[in-house]
Amino acid sequence: MTAEGRCLHTYTTTGGGRDTSIHTTLHHVYEFTTREGRTYRFDETDGSPTVVAGDRVTVRYLPEHPEGATALAPQRGRLALVTGVGLSILGAMAVGCAVFMGVVHEVSANAASLMP
Repeated sequence: MTAEGRCLHTYTTTGGGRDTSIHTTLHHVYEFTTREGRTYRFDETDGSPTVVAGDRVTVRYLPEHPEGATALAPQRGRLALVTGVGLSILGAMAVGCAVFMGVVHEVSANAASLMP
């Protein structure tokens, strides 16, 4: 489901230091109302730095889990890419295992002829 939401405010947090580099994370606090009329607020990182307090955004949520809402745009091609890469890796591993098992079988079958 989608709903119109509003950015209430933004803030940053910093982390790191000492032996690691310092990094800053941008947070947005959004509010939206479900079709049932319930209002929810949520904090989200990795949002667009161009969204500021007062901006209207599209919020996506599951009706049975509105507290897990997001204002991040869907990344349609990412799931297909990750799935394809994962399946390719698994396929290569399966072929490698099959080749290894074949080599072991041949060596063990011919082991008697290799012994003096």
